Amino acid sequence: MLGFYESLARASQGEWVTRIVHYGDSHVAADILTGALRRQLQFCFGEAGAGFVMPGRPWQGYSRAGVTSQTSAGWQTDGLTQASLSADGRLGLAGVSLSTKAPGEWISVTAAGSYFDIYVLKQPGGGSVDVLLDGVEHQRNVSLASRASESACIEVVAQIGSVHTIEIRTTSLGLARIFGIAIEFNNTGVIYDALGINGARASRPLRWDWKVLAGSLERRDPDLIVIAYGSNEVSDSDLDVEEYRASFATLLKKFHEAAPRASILVVGPPDRAVRIANRWKTIARMPALVEAQRQAAFEAGAAFYDLFKAMGGPGSIQRWATQPERLAQPDRVHLKTAGYRLVADWLYAELMSGYLQTVSEARSRMPRQGNVQ
Repeated sequence: MLGFYESLARASQGEWVTRIVHYGDSHVAADILTGALRRQLQFCFGEAGAGFVMPGRPWQGYSRAGVTSQTSAGWQTDGLTQASLSADGRLGLAGVSLSTKAPGEWISVTAAGSYFDIYVLKQPGGGSVDVLLDGVEHQRNVSLASRASESACIEVVAQIGSVHTIEIRTTSLGLARIFGIAIEFNNTGVIYDALGINGARASRPLRWDWKVLAGSLERRDPDLIVIAYGSNEVSDSDLDVEEYRASFATLLKKFHEAAPRASILVVGPPDRAVRIANRWKTIARMPALVEAQRQAAFEAGAAFYDLFKAMGGPGSIQRWATQPERLAQPDRVHLKTAGYRLVADWLYAELMSGYLQTVSEARSRMPRQGNVQ
């Protein structure tokens, strides 16, 4: 985590934008936990923008604070169903994209910012798009065609860092695929990208096209990558814990190879229970899955936070769901807003503890200044 802590130190001095990308399942997709962490880090180190957002509503309930988006009817969402996931895997930074083949389709995103990076796929048979800034043509007939599929970026710079509307319009018959838009101010601070997908397992990113993903990650240049899976696969009847450990380690190594400068933090899943004979019991394999993630993290040189243990271990989700101030949903899988915010407080405290220790050690190594005798 040293690289991440050093980036925060530079952000605190007004010298750096610290970028965090957080992958995971529905706990991340809701952006309650990540939203709370985003607010706390930006309050402490400065707000550098909304970060990476997916345009439109890739699923019901998707939203990001301070961002509104609309699309025409001719776009399809890629990467959510097994069929689209298996089609080509070229899904970009978040593992979800919007695509169309028709001219005249449009996407608009409104948010405060100075820089708007539109992440797209260039590919054989690609069409072209116009890009408008606040209703005024900014770039015309940008080609999305290339000999090989590759991640690309269309840069839009606004003169004033206020609320702007970016619009993308397809202008020809051909393939157009939009991964998302990264929104930033022209100042230092923290950016926190929430890249969760409902129902996702750790095996899902392994099915993405890593050449395309690596291109997007290189552009995003994160200081910290957070990986948070486990709540869905722990209930799979065919789960082999040893195979899971090996594949999880492979996933972490792929992220390290794609973004070698980034620190990697694995956040283990919260407790999950199932109903057995009228009683809620923690899924039996949960401790083994958490331990598999821990071993994989250390094998890959990543940090690990044991949320299952922090909650109280087996039976904790049942207590959280039934105590007077409910912290977990009745499904014994998801948390309530208060529960996610509590977990965000724990994670923030751990991150700040490591950061402050790093700053203290750095200061202790600095030579003392004084008068020469």
